[in-house]
Amino acid sequence: MEMNNFESEIAENEKRHKKKYKENAELRRDWVQTLLVRGNTQWEIAKSLEVSQSTISRDIQWIRSVAKKELKDTVEKKLPEEYLKHLVGINEVLRHDWDIALSGESSEKTQLEALQFVIECSKHKMDVISNPPLLKSKNTLKPFKRNNHFDADNAKNSYNCSPKTQKEIDKNQFEN
Repeated sequence: MEMNNFESEIAENEKRHKKKYKENAELRRDWVQTLLVRGNTQWEIAKSLEVSQSTISRDIQWIRSVAKKELKDTVEKKLPEEYLKHLVGINEVLRHDWDIALSGESSEKTQLEALQFVIECSKHKMDVISNPPLLKSKNTLKPFKRNNHFDADNAKNSYNCSPKTQKEIDKNQFEN
């Protein structure tokens, strides 16, 4: 007898939660997003939350519009700040390395290693300055084209893209 009460209590709880999904769009959209990440289809999500597939479709459109707005805000507000922080950090490292390289307190080996790191860091700084991560143009985001003469001796650099890959990125970037 106790199991029946317990099972009915669970069933009643599930009904309340599913009713919340129908009435509370924010809660439902959170679950839609979670279930999408887990690989569920719109139909599976609709069945799970006991709402129509068209409701799930509208929720997905809403989720995408919010994501686009957040991405735009990130690109316009946060990315420039992070880019500047990155450059300031590189300058700090360069200053510190120059202090090590020029100090008479370090061994000659340490000074040479510091100078090597200054060169690597300077190359990275030049790459960051000449190839910022994103360029906003006509309401789309595009990666900058590479200046290959800066990186000719370092073909394995992760920023480097083959021409085919760059064209694909330009064509497909943020179409959705």
